[in-house]
Amino acid sequence: MTKNTGMYASVLGGAALVLGVAYGWTARDYRGEELETLSETLRQLEARNATLAAQIAESDGLEGRIEELEASLAAALQAVEDAQLAAAPPETAAEAAAAESQDTTEVVQTVALEFGDPARGEEVFGQCRSCHQIGQGAEDRIGPHLNGIFGRRAGMHDGFRYSDDMAMMGADGLTWELETLNAYLENPKALVSRTRMNFAGLKDPQDRADILAYLRQFSASPQNIPEAAPTAQAREVELSPEVLQLVGDTDYGEYLASECKTCHQQDGSDQGIPSITQWPTEDFVVAMHAYKRKIRPHPVMQMMANRLSDEEIAALAAYFAQLE
Repeated sequence: MTKNTGMYASVLGGAALVLGVAYGWTARDYRGEELETLSETLRQLEARNATLAAQIAESDGLEGRIEELEASLAAALQAVEDAQLAAAPPETAAEAAAAESQDTTEVVQTVALEFGDPARGEEVFGQCRSCHQIGQGAEDRIGPHLNGIFGRRAGMHDGFRYSDDMAMMGADGLTWELETLNAYLENPKALVSRTRMNFAGLKDPQDRADILAYLRQFSASPQNIPEAAPTAQAREVELSPEVLQLVGDTDYGEYLASECKTCHQQDGSDQGIPSITQWPTEDFVVAMHAYKRKIRPHPVMQMMANRLSDEEIAALAAYFAQLE
């Protein structure tokens, strides 16, 4: 009995050993399969990442390609127009030239009529105040402030985030002058198709003329001189004959002018700040007194003019009038 028991124990022990070895191999095979599965998943993720990187690179390339195609399309359209004009009979070409000349004349006449009543323009500007500020201390709001709007390139006001279309139009050369401002005020989206300015426009030509006159008062560009084209205005102040007839000392004017020359170019060039070289003395005197009385809105010029006496203004006027 004891002998049989021992034999049974040996058999059972052997079976347990065989089962243990078999289990060990099975577990090792299972771990190997699991490792292989994980490795395959990793390879798939790496492949997907490479595909995404390629798509991103392709997208960047497409953006540049789109810009090239747009430029090529514009050049092609211009070439077609030139070819059509060249192929037209002489009479037709002459008629086209005459029509273009007539259009230009009409534009000039329209420009001459566009400035209206600035006082009424201030009332019309009430429709714009929820988005735009203007005048001393004006800041950007939903829209950019409108100080110095005349002569400003569209979409180029520093610190303000414009729509892509507005920035693109500015890069293409759109500048805010009489004609372009008038067109934009009439129908903003007709000039800049995807502008963010949510405004239906001013359909009444008189409203546009008045508001343009109002805006002009806060612009130092294209010229901050009332007699300068294309925004000639009547004199802002009436001065006594005694003030206008003062004869300034040019040497004293040269001494005073050192501060003026920190902004105004002595050679008469206009780099964003109006030239005052060879400006007629009477016009110079009237402008400085307009700043002195705060009729002209530029705060720095108001401060500078307020420190000058009548004799000092006359001296500066005499110096700049004769400056070569």
